[in-house]
Amino acid sequence: MTMDVDTAPGRDAPLSTIARYGLTAVLVCVATLAAVLFDQLTQAPNLSLVFVLPVVIAAASFGWGPAVAAAGGALAFNFFLIAPRYTLRVNSPENIWALALLLATAALVSAVAGQSRRRAEAAWQAADQALALQALAKSLMAATSRTEIAEAGAGALSRVFGAPAAVLLDTGEDLEIAAVAAGADLTPADQEAARWALASRLPTRGGAYPVEQAGFDFWPIMSSQRQGAALGVGLESAPDGRPDGAERLIDIVRGYIAVALDREYLADQALGARLESESQRLKGDLLAAVSHDLKTPLSTILFTLQSLQKFSDRYDRSARAELLAIAEKETARLGGLVSNLLEMGRLDAEAVVVRPEAIAADVLVTGTLERAGSALDGYEVKLDAGTAPMLLADPQLAETALANVLQNAAKYAAAGSCIQVRIGADYSAGWIEIEDEGPGFPEPIEPLFEKFVRGVPGDGRAPGTGLGLAIVRGFMQAQGGQVEAANRSDRSGARVRLILPLATDKTP
Repeated sequence: MTMDVDTAPGRDAPLSTIARYGLTAVLVCVATLAAVLFDQLTQAPNLSLVFVLPVVIAAASFGWGPAVAAAGGALAFNFFLIAPRYTLRVNSPENIWALALLLATAALVSAVAGQSRRRAEAAWQAADQALALQALAKSLMAATSRTEIAEAGAGALSRVFGAPAAVLLDTGEDLEIAAVAAGADLTPADQEAARWALASRLPTRGGAYPVEQAGFDFWPIMSSQRQGAALGVGLESAPDGRPDGAERLIDIVRGYIAVALDREYLADQALGARLESESQRLKGDLLAAVSHDLKTPLSTILFTLQSLQKFSDRYDRSARAELLAIAEKETARLGGLVSNLLEMGRLDAEAVVVRPEAIAADVLVTGTLERAGSALDGYEVKLDAGTAPMLLADPQLAETALANVLQNAAKYAAAGSCIQVRIGADYSAGWIEIEDEGPGFPEPIEPLFEKFVRGVPGDGRAPGTGLGLAIVRGFMQAQGGQVEAANRSDRSGARVRLILPLATDKTP
């Protein structure tokens, strides 16, 4: 169970002046009626004491003014109960003294009760202010942006002073209104006063120098991390006027907000540092991938061409053809690596243009198999088309994603093994599933879809840039699809499913 920190315990909403005096009049009338009834039924002495009760109740409940008004019940006592009755004349000196004693007692009781009420009001106000500051501290701890900090500050100021409040934040170019509370409406003069307060580091007062037209008081904030702000409160419109000790409460709120702004600034700086560190790490990974994975095919191509150039007369036709085949294979491999780097650059730059159209799943697979080319040489590729669904996809992006999956399967599976391609549909989506007979995915699988991730270190896997699956996911999501990966349950191997939306009759 959590305590509601928005309301001070034991304090009711204040009544209007008319209501307080009206209820006081009702109390006097009730006391008068009771005194008259007692006098007719029992002839009880000291009925003047009955008229002290409205004074005590009014003083304790409504304040000093209504208590003094309740003391006017002495006139009712004189009119109804002191001879001659039903007049305000007093014949007996004893009755004069009784009436005077009633007035004196009522005045004394009203003064004492009024003082007690003022102290209770001060205690209630202090408790409410403490709860408001406590709520502010909790809100600032949970705030995740400068705007949320400003909103919490404006709400706390409005509650503490019972007046309109606003918080303005320094953006580096100007002081902008970030949050208002209790219907605060800042005029251009108010905003000018806030700028002056922040520039001079001095508080301003509404209706006074340096901006006489301003209606709000402003206090500047300049944190240790040079985060600037200004707090504005319309104290002149507060119910009880300008309160005493306002500076003390303002200083507490200023301190809270300054610390929160510094924390937010440092959090942004830390995030920037982390992003920069991550960027440098990715650059390092890219450099390592390029330096290692591009160097090998380039060296092979260079060595092959040099051998053909220097020793061509020593090679027969079959040897030259074999060397040229090796150079062609390494050139294709190099082209694939460069293509992956360029495709990942497009994804990072959000420069991927999607042109979806209706295309049969089997047509998409057939085109991809032709595109994969020599990468699948030496593997048995089986296509189970079934009833090929019509997919809504960008053919170029879909083929690139599918080609990466097929090339990964060929890279990790043993030569001569089977690569199974299945096509199907579920509800509103179609799918293309590729299964291989390789070692399967290392656990966990999800990190393998990140850039430059190639399984666990030292797992003996084939070299590569670690971009294939990252490109697959990026291109599938760009088309409104998704990719799922898992290890086969029936035998060793991996299973990857590409899922794309189905084309409808309305698809152009």
